[in-house]
Amino acid sequence: MKNKTTALILSILVGGLGVDRFYLGYTGMGVLKLLTAGCFGILYLIDIIRIATGSLLPADGSPYEEDGKVAVQAKPAADPYAELEKLNTLHTQGVLSDEEYQKLKAACLAKIQ
Repeated sequence: MKNKTTALILSILVGGLGVDRFYLGYTGMGVLKLLTAGCFGILYLIDIIRIATGSLLPADGSPYEEDGKVAVQAKPAADPYAELEKLNTLHTQGVLSDEEYQKLKAACLAKIQ
């Protein structure tokens, strides 16, 4: 797991040398940035923005570690019945509107059949 704050600091301080890309596991892009001074400053700025917004993830596809906690990626429930129970709980708590609940419930029931 890579830390987003570390990647952003590396990108700002030594991103022109490709250190941020090496840290994230993109060796080829790191070499390119190293040899071209961050692609003449353009890729340097783009990488700062992409890391800050979270659109540039580590090469292995893992989420960033945020302040000692792992960022949670939403994954669909493996069991459609468990997903239905979760939807019902969210609807009961008022998180989901009636319309959203009916739409998601229909999608779950379609998986069962």
